[in-house]
Amino acid sequence: MTRNIFDQVAPDYEKIHNQSLPPGVRSESFIIQRAACATEWILSRISYGEFSYLDFGCGNGRMLKCLLESSVLRPFLDTGRLHLFGFDTSADSLNEARTLLNDESVILAENWCEFPQGLCFDLVVSCHVFHHIPPKERPKTAAALYRRMKPGSRLVIFEQNPLNPATRLLVKACPFDRDARLLTATETRNLFLKNSFRFLDQAYINLLPPQWVKNDCLAAIEKKLLSFPIGAQYWIMFQRGRHIG
Repeated sequence: MTRNIFDQVAPDYEKIHNQSLPPGVRSESFIIQRAACATEWILSRISYGEFSYLDFGCGNGRMLKCLLESSVLRPFLDTGRLHLFGFDTSADSLNEARTLLNDESVILAENWCEFPQGLCFDLVVSCHVFHHIPPKERPKTAAALYRRMKPGSRLVIFEQNPLNPATRLLVKACPFDRDARLLTATETRNLFLKNSFRFLDQAYINLLPPQWVKNDCLAAIEKKLLSFPIGAQYWIMFQRGRHIG
């Protein structure tokens, strides 16, 4: 497979990312924030059966690591009710993830065929992946996700918000975002609606970096602004249709 930009930066991804962020802002804070969201979504959906979670575009596995280390998810992991999976087209990033996770229970794959046959997911979370996918290939990727999700399951897409000027500047400054073609929330919503997903919810986040909103006052202000397109990023939640696709 052709080496992509993330193969080239895999060993130093976190260092490079931190260098492209404003002083005092660390990429780890965004990982922790997204892992907290994923944990909440898992807990809201998991029942007495088994639950399969996919990090689509898992990179070096830092978000999966947070989930593995979550005390509230540990009982589900230990009893085999929660299964974690990661998918990424960067082989070198997956190698970094295997080293970081050091846990054979987490299945990582570069191609769909590497997953167990017949596997379908209950929740898929994709963080800042689609702006790296060429626009003409996005519908095919959305359709591939649909086919590998259970009827009624959830998909959450995190993306950079191009309506935020600071976001555009930071993306421009980031070495591994040179191929980025940012999507507005409307474009992301339309992409998945056209591929049989149903829109459920969305929020604009990170008007301020996550570690800055630990202050209760700032957190309250940011919460009131979730519906306004001014945050640096956004997430959108979809439901997979219940018919077999």
